[in-house]
Amino acid sequence: MNFGDRTLAAFWLTGFSLTVSSLTVSSLTASWLTALYTWREMKFLRLFSILLLLPLLAIPSSFAWGNKGHTMINRLAAESLPADVPAFMRTPEAINEIAYLGPEPDRWRSRAEPELSAAQAPDHFIDIEYADLIGTLPRQRYQYIAALYAWIAAHPDRAADLRPEKVGFQPYITNEVWERLKSAMRDYRTLSAAHQDTKPVEAAILFYAGWLGHYVADGSQPLHVTIDYNGWAEKENPKGYTTDHTIHSQFETAFVDAAINESDVQPLLAPLHPINDEWDDYLAYLRHSNTLVEKVYQIDKQRGFDGTGTEESRHFTAERLAAGASMLRDLYVAAWVKSAEPVPDWHEDHPAPTSSAIGKPAPTPAIVSDPKGVYHVGAGVSNPVLIYSPKPQFSQEALNARFQGMVIVGLIIDETGTPSDVHVVRPLGMGLDQKAIEAVKRYRFKPASFEGKPVRVEVNIQVPFVMY
Repeated sequence: MNFGDRTLAAFWLTGFSLTVSSLTVSSLTASWLTALYTWREMKFLRLFSILLLLPLLAIPSSFAWGNKGHTMINRLAAESLPADVPAFMRTPEAINEIAYLGPEPDRWRSRAEPELSAAQAPDHFIDIEYADLIGTLPRQRYQYIAALYAWIAAHPDRAADLRPEKVGFQPYITNEVWERLKSAMRDYRTLSAAHQDTKPVEAAILFYAGWLGHYVADGSQPLHVTIDYNGWAEKENPKGYTTDHTIHSQFETAFVDAAINESDVQPLLAPLHPINDEWDDYLAYLRHSNTLVEKVYQIDKQRGFDGTGTEESRHFTAERLAAGASMLRDLYVAAWVKSAEPVPDWHEDHPAPTSSAIGKPAPTPAIVSDPKGVYHVGAGVSNPVLIYSPKPQFSQEALNARFQGMVIVGLIIDETGTPSDVHVVRPLGMGLDQKAIEAVKRYRFKPASFEGKPVRVEVNIQVPFVMY
C-alpha cells in the first residue's frame, strides 16, 4: 500500500464510531468518500477496514448484566460499606477500582483466549432445575461434579443435560472467590497488627472484591439460574412465552443500558443483613432469583423490555440490580468479620478405601438409621424430589425488622412423599423457625427409592426467608 492508500485508509477509519456494544459508520464520511473515490478503491478500503477491525468485532458485545449493570452493582455495594470495614476499601479510588472490576470475568470471554473462555464460562450460571436432581448441593465443587456424574451413570439418557459444564458452577465460583477475599482480609489483619506494609494485600483485596461482585451480580439475574436462560425451554408452554434466543441480552443489557441508572437502584438497596452461613445464604439468594424467572417472561411478553420499558419493568430490573448490590455488600462485610475467626486446626484427610480390583471407591451398603427402616440418601438410595413447596410466611416480628435468612429443617419423608418428624436443625429466630416448620409440613415429594421401591428417608432441607 502506498502513502496515498494509507492516508485514504486513515480517513475511512475516522468514519467509525467505536462504542462498548456496537460499531457504526458515519454516513457523512462515507458519502464524502464515495463521491471522491472510485468504486474499485472503495471496495478495497471497505475490505481493509473490516480486516483491521475484525479483532474488535470478535469481542462479545455483552454478558450477564452487561458492562453498565455489573459496574453499577459493584459501585453501589462498595459505596454502601459500613464504617467498620477497613478504610482503604471505602476511598473513592478503591470504589472506582471495585466498580471497574465488575465486568472483569466477561472480559475473559473473548475468542482471543478460547481456552480461558471455555474453562470459566460455566461459572456464570447454574441451571437449578437440573442441579436439584442430585439432591442437596454439596459445598465443594468436585463433590458436586462427582454427584452429577453419578446421576448421569444412573440416567444415561439425560447425560447431555447433566454434564457439569452444562449445569453450571455459579455458587461454587462465588464461594471460592469469597473465601479468597476472606483469606486476604485475614492476611491484612496480620500485617496490620505487626505494623507491616499492607499495600500489596490491599491490592489483592480490591481485586477479589471486584471479581466476587461479578458472580454475585449474575446471581441476581433470574435468567442465570434456570434452564430457561434464553428462551422458554420447558416442554409445556401454555402461556406462549418467547422461545427466541434474544430475551437474555434484551433484558439484561439493552434494556438496562436504555432505562436504568444508579439513581433508580440505590434507594432499593436492602439494609445491611448479617450473613449466617455464606453457602446456605447465597443458595437462598439464588433460589429466590429462580422464583422470578417466569416474571421475566411475563414482562417480556408484554414488551416491557422494549426501549425504556414500563414502570413495572423498570422497577423490577432496578430491584434485581439492588438485590445484587445488597448481597454483595453483605458478603464483603461477612468476609471481613469472619476473617477474624481463628483458623481451624489442620487434620489429614484419609482417602476412602478402594476396591483392589478397579481402584475406585468401594461401594457402601445403604444405611438404615433406625429399626423403623429410615434410610439416608446415597449408596443406592435415590434423592426424594420436591414437587410442592408453598412459600413460607414471614412472622410479623421479622417483617417489622426486615429480618431474613435461612432455616435448616430436618424431616423424614415417607413412602408416599409425605413429611413427618419435622424439626429445626439450624434455627434463625424472629419467629421464622416455626414458620419454616409450618411450611415444610405442607411440602410434598416424590419419595426416595432403594432397589426400585419407595423408602422412608431422613433429610435436611433449606427454607429461605428472603425479601428483596
